[in-house]
Amino acid sequence: MKKFIFALLFSLIFGINARAQTFEATVNRNPVPQGEAFVLSLELKDGQTNMTPDLSVLNKDFQVYSVGNATNIQVINGKRSESRQWDISLIATQTGEVEIPAITLGNLSTKPIRMKVLDANQALQSASSAKAGSNAGEPRFAMKADVSTKEPYVQQQITYTLSIFDAGGLQGLEPQFIQENQDDWIIRAMGEPQVKTKIVNGRSMREIVLQYALFPQKSGALKTPHVRFEGFYLTKGQRGQDPFEGLFNGAFGGSTFGFADMFATRNPIVLTAAPIALNVKPIPAANGNNWWLPAENVALYAEWEPAHPTFKDGEAVTRNVYLKAQGVIESQLPNPDFGQSPKLKQYPEKPITETAIDNGHIVSVKKTANVYIPNGSGKTVIPAIEVSWFNVLTGKPEKTVLPAEEINILPGAGTSSSDVQQPAPVLPETSKAPEEIPDSSVQNADTEVPGGIMMYLYIAAAFVLGILLTYLLLRPGGTKENGAEKIKNHQKVIISAARKKDFRKLRDALTEWAVKEFPQQRITNLKDVARAVDNPSFDKEIQLLINSLYAENAPAGWNAENFINTFNTICRANKKQNKKETALPSLYHS
Repeated sequence: MKKFIFALLFSLIFGINARAQTFEATVNRNPVPQGEAFVLSLELKDGQTNMTPDLSVLNKDFQVYSVGNATNIQVINGKRSESRQWDISLIATQTGEVEIPAITLGNLSTKPIRMKVLDANQALQSASSAKAGSNAGEPRFAMKADVSTKEPYVQQQITYTLSIFDAGGLQGLEPQFIQENQDDWIIRAMGEPQVKTKIVNGRSMREIVLQYALFPQKSGALKTPHVRFEGFYLTKGQRGQDPFEGLFNGAFGGSTFGFADMFATRNPIVLTAAPIALNVKPIPAANGNNWWLPAENVALYAEWEPAHPTFKDGEAVTRNVYLKAQGVIESQLPNPDFGQSPKLKQYPEKPITETAIDNGHIVSVKKTANVYIPNGSGKTVIPAIEVSWFNVLTGKPEKTVLPAEEINILPGAGTSSSDVQQPAPVLPETSKAPEEIPDSSVQNADTEVPGGIMMYLYIAAAFVLGILLTYLLLRPGGTKENGAEKIKNHQKVIISAARKKDFRKLRDALTEWAVKEFPQQRITNLKDVARAVDNPSFDKEIQLLINSLYAENAPAGWNAENFINTFNTICRANKKQNKKETALPSLYHS
């Protein structure tokens, strides 16, 4: 009898515990706008466990941001009860009807929950929305994308506009483009974001507009990259001060998916823009074999240095030719074809390119400095320059022309046309310098040296100078970090090169010196150096140096000491100016 009563009591107690222990799932908001976080709460009542719920089933349709847990123990009228709760912050990865599947904990499991995830952009634009705040599922944030054309030509600029709608203090970094194939697109940002204020369904919202230039690199069916924005908004830390705070606070003091301090809680937001399908057209047959330049406008213009030059036999003159195109990046611009003229030798320098934003369009410019050295006197024609391009606005090929220009060449003062030839070729690395090299700085000006021998002497001198500079740069302590020491070394190299009549070394050293002396100006050639110094005497010496660069023998007008004296005067004047400009102490001290 006693055994029966004991068994009965045991079964009753066990049955009560079994019935009392439950595992339930709830969400703090349903429906939920796309991209906004919500909290899934899992609660084990009247039980304790060291196990954790299996959350892997959520990965299919949701992104898990964080998991927090807490234990609650209560004693009422001497009776002790214990429960365990897990708060999981989630963001749905798709819109429409989605299901939170059953989640297991040991031999217990929750019931599935059907969720409705609203398309945030459609919900914001819906005319049927009620007043702000009347619906807990009403979205506060959304993002949409649009393109300027869905049928571009290959490599044509597409203006991609991304609009982010914000009804409550959204913050975050710049949206990210996610490309499956990096070779499909070239993407350039177009300026700073523009912030507008607009009323959507009775609510005041910020519209943050970002624009990008997209260049498709292949033809056919192509989709724009997927765009993802990750941000957050803050809610006040004290309960009841923020109408949205309750969305993210459970029975145990709030979810742990953000961080909370004495001021606010950070709530994550993930917005996405789906790819847009495009039909990219190939290069049309009408373009022929011309360079493919799909632009909206192309211009060619030129400027002389000086503005109105006098052309003399054997004296160098520089013309800067600019190719400007709207709707393409710098790598799409072709090099200009300068043509040939019987009385002109030409030496184009390396082009300089630049890309900027102008009125919502990518604009690229290529500047090519071309040095002309007349080889004879009389009238001659500088050939026209033509650039073929394809007008994406009209769908027709076009041609932009810089007209030909007739010039009159005067006889040179001291340089005959036979003295003018192309610069000496670069010596191969396997070549060796002669055992003895005459010092050109002490050579009698009247001594005649055959042109071929002089060329090899210059080559050998450049080779030895290269070895010497390499030794100076690589030896221990050979370089200094101090800026003044660098400028002093440049002066020594410039003076040495001037005395040795090493005009190419002198040109390079002067350019490097000017870059450091005039950091606010663009220095790319000797004309830029003269413009930055802005001294008539120095400008004259630079002109003589330019003439000397392309002559086998130094012209009669070149005098090394005159150049050095003028250069030293410029250096002293710059040092005095720098002392005046650095009179104020620095803002930060090490």
